[in-house]
Amino acid sequence: MINNHMQQYPHPSMASGEGRIQGSGPKKRYWTAKPRKNVIADHMSLVEAARLEMAVVPSKTPVTILQELLSKRGTAPKYELVQIEGAIHEPTFRYRVAFGDTVASGTGRSKKEAKHAAAKNILDKLVGNPVVDEANLNGTADAQCQILRNYDDKIPGNPIGTLQEMCMARRWPPPTYEMTSEEGPPHERQFTIACVLLKYREIGTGKSKKSAKRQAANKMWEKLQEYPPDSSQLTLDIGQRVGSASARYGDLKNSKISTLTTPHSQKVSMFHKNLKQSTGVKLTELHTAPLNGADFDFVQFLQEIATEQQFEVTYVDIEEKSLNGMCQCLVQLSTFPVAVCHGSAETSKEAQAAAAQNALEYLRIMTKK
Repeated sequence: MINNHMQQYPHPSMASGEGRIQGSGPKKRYWTAKPRKNVIADHMSLVEAARLEMAVVPSKTPVTILQELLSKRGTAPKYELVQIEGAIHEPTFRYRVAFGDTVASGTGRSKKEAKHAAAKNILDKLVGNPVVDEANLNGTADAQCQILRNYDDKIPGNPIGTLQEMCMARRWPPPTYEMTSEEGPPHERQFTIACVLLKYREIGTGKSKKSAKRQAANKMWEKLQEYPPDSSQLTLDIGQRVGSASARYGDLKNSKISTLTTPHSQKVSMFHKNLKQSTGVKLTELHTAPLNGADFDFVQFLQEIATEQQFEVTYVDIEEKSLNGMCQCLVQLSTFPVAVCHGSAETSKEAQAAAAQNALEYLRIMTKK
């Protein structure tokens, strides 16, 4: 019965000679030759092998397929994280992958996702499939027109990402963006944003924050085109910043900082306890005051609370500008322990107001019941 069954339903590989019956008697078993797909792929061109792998083994990730294809040919893909954009809680990563003269990139919400997207795009490029992400990156005519329609600033491409990539390629610190002003009626708002990089500062304006940021980034990029990557002036700027920081903080590691003793710890705890139990009209008003209001007088309100709670307020203007070129100010509250808050802004007066605002926030947190 076994022989008849085997004759009626032969295994598919027997027709091609890849299998055969071994032995005789009741212990017959069927032996199947190992698949020859990999052997065939090894003799194919890279394009043919890539097309075969993508069609036959869809369960493999693009990164795995690309790695296996290239390793059989004595090379390996090189991945590079070239850009991180978006908010801190929702970043967008861009990876570039290259081997030989072939380059592609991909984006994703995680580094892993972006890496797989880059690998898939380079595989698609090999086999001749359309690469969506590459089209967006390089900018077709339709994409360029869409960008111009969205922003109406006549700036092609993505200047923010371009500037970020330049900084990464030249090993510079990333640019920072500051909202400096917001003017006009609600239906015709005008935003102003500053792009700060090293000692340079460029201003952009627009009808939206994004447009203003794009313009500021584009101006900074154009400014830096005046200097080659190895410019002695830029090298000097970076060297001076590093030297200044080293001089400022060099003695910190050798200084002896007093530790908090038990008596001091008890006094601090008592101060916080008493502060929470403090009462007063102004202190009560603090918890409902609009501390984010543009027209709120932070300096005056802080002084009124100080008079009511019997502590002194001292402002100390810092001569040195911040790394972003802003005026700086410290405000000291003669409480125990002494509270010191920092503020920075375009002018000394605005820096004092910013410090007072931070001090009010501190008091509101400490007196919250």
